[in-house]
Amino acid sequence: MPALIGRYEYSLDPKNRVVVPPRYRELLSEEKGRHFILSIGADGCLYLFLPSQWETLHSQIRDVIQVKDKAKARAARRHLYSNSHEAPVDEQGRILVPTGLKDHAGMKRDVVVVGTGTKAEIWDRSRLASKEKSAARMFESLSADLDL
Repeated sequence: MPALIGRYEYSLDPKNRVVVPPRYRELLSEEKGRHFILSIGADGCLYLFLPSQWETLHSQIRDVIQVKDKAKARAARRHLYSNSHEAPVDEQGRILVPTGLKDHAGMKRDVVVVGTGTKAEIWDRSRLASKEKSAARMFESLSADLDL
């Protein structure tokens, strides 16, 4: 399964569309996919999945969310799946960000798409900036354990 990597800065257009990085579109085409999956994400971002990555996540959720608290499991699945959308790419390489997801991520105009391996995250640029310093500190503390 291909890894989504890199950092790309874009702007939402007036119709709430954002460009998907060209490499990600190539990977979608290689999978013969017709759309990405755009979903609510943790920490105030959105997640962007290739179809193969979404299927892997879906399988993991089916297998992992076998918790004792069935109400909690149902609520978690409901929250994820009801806040996920098929995101076809238009001829200009853009996807539509539904209003509810845009609001969740606090997106104004400037956005950043960052690859995280198994998915990409789409952030409001100022929101991501506030997270990056703590992320750098966490990376430094983990890098020794990861032998990087």
